[in-house]
Amino acid sequence: MKNRTQDGALTTFAAIFLPVLIAAFFGYAYACVYGWWSIAAIAGIIAAFPLSSLLHELGHMLFGACVKIKCVPKFSILHSSSCKIVPKTDKNLKGRIIFTTLGGVSVNLILAVLGIVAFFVPAVPLWLSAILPASLYLFTLNVMPVTLSDGKTDGLVVLELAKNEDTAKVMLAVLTVQAQILNGKPVEEIEESLLMDLPQIQEDDINFIALTQLRYEYFKAKGDEQSAEKYLKRFESLKEYL
Repeated sequence: MKNRTQDGALTTFAAIFLPVLIAAFFGYAYACVYGWWSIAAIAGIIAAFPLSSLLHELGHMLFGACVKIKCVPKFSILHSSSCKIVPKTDKNLKGRIIFTTLGGVSVNLILAVLGIVAFFVPAVPLWLSAILPASLYLFTLNVMPVTLSDGKTDGLVVLELAKNEDTAKVMLAVLTVQAQILNGKPVEEIEESLLMDLPQIQEDDINFIALTQLRYEYFKAKGDEQSAEKYLKRFESLKEYL
C-alpha cells in the first residue's frame, strides 16, 4: 500500500503540476518575444500534445519493428495512449522488449532537443519549438518508474525487466507463450512450467490477467475441464480491472 501511495503522489505531480509549470514557462517565454502573437504560439503548444502522444506510440512501433515485435497502438486524446506488444518470436525477448519500450521516450527526447535547437539556431524554423513542451512532458512522465491510472509507465516496465522482478518474469512468460502460439504451436503443447512455475503477483496486473486467461485456454485444450473451469472463473472475476 505504501508503494501505491507514493506512486499516487508522483502521478498527481506529473499529471497536474508538471504540465502547468511547463505551460507557464513557455507561455511567459513566448509572451516576452512575440507579445500578442504568443496566443497563437500557445495554441500551437496545446495542439502539439496529442501529436506528441501519437509520435510517442509511433516510436514504439518503429523500434518494435526493428526487433520483430509488433506494436498495436491505442490512441486517446483525453487519456493516455498505449501499445499492445505482440512478439513474432520468443528469442531474446527481454532485450527486445526493453528496446521497444524505449522507443516512445526516445522519440519524445529527439523532438524536445529539436525544439530547443529551434530557439537558438536560426536555420531551424522557430515553429518547431511548439513541440518542445509536450515532448518534454511526455518524456518526463514516461521515464518516471510509476504506475499511473492507465497503467505502468515505460520507465517502470524497463526497470522491472532490468531488475528481473516478479512482474517482469510473468510478463516474459506470457509473451513467450503468445509468441509460440502465434508461430503455430498448439496451446496444449506449450510447456506447462511456462504457465505454472511463476511467482505470484498482484491480481490487478495486466500480465496476471493475461496469464490467467492462458491457463484457462491451456487446460481446456488439454481436456482438463476442472482446472479450465477454475481459471475461467478466476479470469471472469479479474475483468473488472481491464
